[in-house]
Amino acid sequence: MTDILDACTDNLIAKIDLIGKMCQLNHGPEIQSPPAVNYLCQYIGRENETPDLYRIPICEECTAALYDEEWLLFYCITCNSSQWLLKSKARKLYPKWECVRFLHTCPMCSKCPEHTE
Repeated sequence: MTDILDACTDNLIAKIDLIGKMCQLNHGPEIQSPPAVNYLCQYIGRENETPDLYRIPICEECTAALYDEEWLLFYCITCNSSQWLLKSKARKLYPKWECVRFLHTCPMCSKCPEHTE
């Protein structure tokens, strides 16, 4: 029961922390990021390690897209870049239930000398 209360308290604090934050997902080069209203949360870690919680501020439009079976979000945890894919236009068949793929590296990382090894 305490774990549930702790999780609820953490979520409330996180929601309050959203005030003044902008969406961190890709909206295109000419669109200003809208205000964030929620978080995209994911635990990421390697085997036998304590996972890190990623909290990415997202707007109402991106939240809706994550629930839409037509869209898939690719998010790079190395450089924090994101790209939306309309599944009907993809060369590969993606499951309807899949809404986000977290990547360790992406094409943007290969262009950045800081992230290439």
